[in-house]
Amino acid sequence: MTQNDRSRAAAFQLLAGLTIDEKIALLSGASSWQTVGYPDRGIRSMTLSDGPHGIGAGAAGELIGTPNAPTAICFPTASTLSCSWDRVLARTQGAALAAEARRAGVDVVLGPGMNLKRTPLGGRNFEYFSEDPYLSGRLAAAVIAGTESGGVGTCVKHFALNNQEHDRFTISAEVDERALREIYLRGFEIAVTEGRPATVMAAYNAVNGVPCAENSRLLTGILRDEWGFDGVVVSDWGAVSDQVASLKAGIDLEMPTSQGMGAAAIRDALKSGDVGEEDIDRAAARIIELSSRFARQEHLEPAASSTAELVELARIVAQQSIVLLRNERNTLPLARTGTVALIGEFAEKPRFQGGGSSNVNVASFATARTEIGRFLAPHQVRYARGYDGEQVDQALLHEAVAVASEADVALLFVGLTEMTESEGFDRETLSLPESQLALIEQVRAVSPRTVVILHKGSVVDVTPWHDTVDAILDLNLGGQQVAAAALDIVFGDVNPSGRTSETVPLRLEDTPAYLDYPGAQRQVHYRESIWVGYRYYDRRKLPVAYPFGHGLSYTEFDYLDPRARVHDDETVTVEVTVRNVGVRDGSEVVQVYVRDDLSTVPRPDRELRGFSKIWIPAGETVTTSIDLDRRDFAFWDEYRDRWVIESGTFTLEIGHSSRDIRAHVGVELTGDTGTVEIIDRRSPVRHFLSDPEFAVTVAQFVAATPLLGDGSDALSPLQQQIVTEVINGMPLETLRLLSRGAFSDEDIDKVIARLSR
Repeated sequence: MTQNDRSRAAAFQLLAGLTIDEKIALLSGASSWQTVGYPDRGIRSMTLSDGPHGIGAGAAGELIGTPNAPTAICFPTASTLSCSWDRVLARTQGAALAAEARRAGVDVVLGPGMNLKRTPLGGRNFEYFSEDPYLSGRLAAAVIAGTESGGVGTCVKHFALNNQEHDRFTISAEVDERALREIYLRGFEIAVTEGRPATVMAAYNAVNGVPCAENSRLLTGILRDEWGFDGVVVSDWGAVSDQVASLKAGIDLEMPTSQGMGAAAIRDALKSGDVGEEDIDRAAARIIELSSRFARQEHLEPAASSTAELVELARIVAQQSIVLLRNERNTLPLARTGTVALIGEFAEKPRFQGGGSSNVNVASFATARTEIGRFLAPHQVRYARGYDGEQVDQALLHEAVAVASEADVALLFVGLTEMTESEGFDRETLSLPESQLALIEQVRAVSPRTVVILHKGSVVDVTPWHDTVDAILDLNLGGQQVAAAALDIVFGDVNPSGRTSETVPLRLEDTPAYLDYPGAQRQVHYRESIWVGYRYYDRRKLPVAYPFGHGLSYTEFDYLDPRARVHDDETVTVEVTVRNVGVRDGSEVVQVYVRDDLSTVPRPDRELRGFSKIWIPAGETVTTSIDLDRRDFAFWDEYRDRWVIESGTFTLEIGHSSRDIRAHVGVELTGDTGTVEIIDRRSPVRHFLSDPEFAVTVAQFVAATPLLGDGSDALSPLQQQIVTEVINGMPLETLRLLSRGAFSDEDIDKVIARLSR
């Protein structure tokens, strides 16, 4: 018997000691953040708390923003962590979250967030990893593993397609099956199957007309039956409107408390036979099992990491995640001999997290105005606030210009405000606030060198000022130590190694979902299908401000000797040697993209399928190895309703970003089938011409048919082309009917059988 089997058997043994009413009571919260418990019978109540990047209000049983909410360490948000491209670091941050949760008495943290960034306008994008499901899934699995290794459960959310805040409670995401499987569920699948989270949270929205909290196909058919998830499915807070339908669909735990209404509805359904006691037992046993694994126990040892160590980790994660987008004239790193104008309210009050339920109440945070003292003497630094809010303040602007004109370099701390991006509403524009645009414009006109330092949870429009500044440092929302981490990079103590985890477009109008966001009449249509993020920009050959995977370093890297080995099970190992050809030690993120060279169905030009972050001392070389499994070459076949690999050649592109490919290597795979074309009597003739016997018969038929000109010699080149295209596009059954006996039913069946093999 496995550990899981023993744990489940123990849960059912505890369940047997409960009355039916007590079992039903377990299925709904006891309060806003606690579950029902029966400690006298060995079933402890659990505390759940928001926690994607720090422990929130649930630890004190308080609502968001109340003064009694405990202080906690705010780590970089998922949008920032994803730019590290570092699974080891992600696992380490997960373990740190567990240490914080245990101190606060939290049993399950509500995170990580897994939704894809369909549009950069999403107000909650800062809580999510990337526009790419592979990068999102791999990093989320690492966070999950790290957190649960520390004795704290995780909750992958929001399942699924919670890609906008606008009408998030009522909107239905209308999406085709390929996009659902390849883009919007793939990250969840990786996180669930590799990370093995304790819980999964069902989203508010509907998918193809069915609310997620009542969607048995998502919660049971895919999540449990296909992916093997055996934990607890919890509702988003207030997402359950029909407790009986949700229970039958796969919701185990309704949160928060419904003040007995959920229990009453389930009791009535039990009496009427709409649900069986086995349905209740199944959900209750999962909750008991979860409690047995994670509920607080008096004998648990305290978390080993000190607060100081965790604060330092927050700084390290931020350092590794900051992206140097631009660095003209080698402006960065700065020398410590000149004068610096420190400009912008964010230099004194940095924005390091997003608004809403994930907000962390911190005891302290680093500021650039304080941290710059580690690098420069007081007489070398002048500060100007620059802006106050989003409207231009002429007095503050004039002060900033005066300060910048007297310094060797201006560091402009700008970005999105708390009123711009948050849970609850989406952004209306990609632009920075007017006050900051005016600040950049006027400061760069007088400053010898200008460095823009961005605080934001998702991409912003850089085109109005991009070419006029010397350097751009993207901090995202880097947690409470982000100011310290930023100056570590500005002054060269740390070599930047972050990479963009979403494409920076030139215009909002260029983004994939532009025409269909935010929807209407409770529906939003995902007409862009699988063409999300770089997949879309690459297919349309659109120029972008910065591609997916981009990031500069203070050193340079060469890629040498790419190679790939195909194993017997058609998994593939990719190896490449990378040389640091600069004068500084640094990290490189090696990215592996897959391209199907000849596919029956439209596929992206390239798809991320592997990555490795490697540290390379100056002048040295390191060989990295990246494994790809069979699924990395597959697409979702909507006709066969399964993953499929077509036989043939695949090109593995190895690069520094999605548009900076440094090496190529090809592999040949047998795959599952030679083609995924639909083979039946309605299939066009052209699908069968690869069969030699059939192709000869078709040629004889064309030559002998008066309707087609009694032989091709009498036809002009244009007529010949028309005849060829007409015949090739004709359904097989139509060809039989017109052939005057040249093709029998038996002939048709034989060729279908041969090609179907």
